[in-house]
Amino acid sequence: MLGPPVILSIIHYSACSISLIFGSILLLLLIFYTPSHLNAFAVLLRTVTVIELSTSLAAALVFPRIIPLGLDAAAGVINGSIKLMTKNLSISWIFYTCELHGTLQYNVFMSVCYCYRYYVLRRAAPSVAQIHLFASIIFIISFVLYVLFGLSRASPDDLGVYINYYVSQYDIELNETFGVVNVLNSLATPAIVWTVLTACVLSVVNVSISRTHIRYLKYNSEHLSEQTRASHKQFFIALTLQAIFGQLLLLSAGGYAMEQLNLLRSPFLEYGTHMTSEIAISTSPVITLSLS
Repeated sequence: MLGPPVILSIIHYSACSISLIFGSILLLLLIFYTPSHLNAFAVLLRTVTVIELSTSLAAALVFPRIIPLGLDAAAGVINGSIKLMTKNLSISWIFYTCELHGTLQYNVFMSVCYCYRYYVLRRAAPSVAQIHLFASIIFIISFVLYVLFGLSRASPDDLGVYINYYVSQYDIELNETFGVVNVLNSLATPAIVWTVLTACVLSVVNVSISRTHIRYLKYNSEHLSEQTRASHKQFFIALTLQAIFGQLLLLSAGGYAMEQLNLLRSPFLEYGTHMTSEIAISTSPVITLSLS
């Protein structure tokens, strides 16, 4: 199978590089230079940053082309540098699962950060220990689901049957392809359902919190000092921009659905399934650093 178009390769590796460089800078600043009054919020920011770094690293290594195979299966063709390091599909599958899990966690924790900034407008900030516990619970839930997802990889023979039926025009090498079959009735199902539900629900949550946050700062912030009000406004702008870019995940879901229903077949849609999240994630540390 032909590799990705040059323009997509440039966008992919540029997005991953930006995320890794600026995310590393941000993580160092959060570890060594966080003001004491922001320690609780810094726990969430560090969590998001580590998720972004691990997701971008996995994405850079795998660079998957996701090919929907009807409603029952999906295949991922490896195009990243991991092909130069190992021919072991299990290792590539682990990295891909990490990328998929990280994309979900990024979306979830960005919404948690959004909700946190509104929470501390109305109430006293929770302790660092409480934030650690809350973040751990959220992380563990989806981690368990994606461990199950990781156990659902189909055999090359099973995957080949679906590939030959749905995309026989594609010249796919099965030794560079992983995927899942029977996706609605397998170990992958809980993770897929959880990912779709959170993407939809969190979009609504972000819009609702945004409107509420704006109204509160406009009409109920007399008790806040000018400095505190400015600080909240700055955090709000940064999180809003990140949430807007995060909606790119909905575009990738739409593109995937079009191919899944066989309405359209395009390499750009197939690579775009994960490239949209790569772009969203790459903007996050840049926005945080720019508005800090």
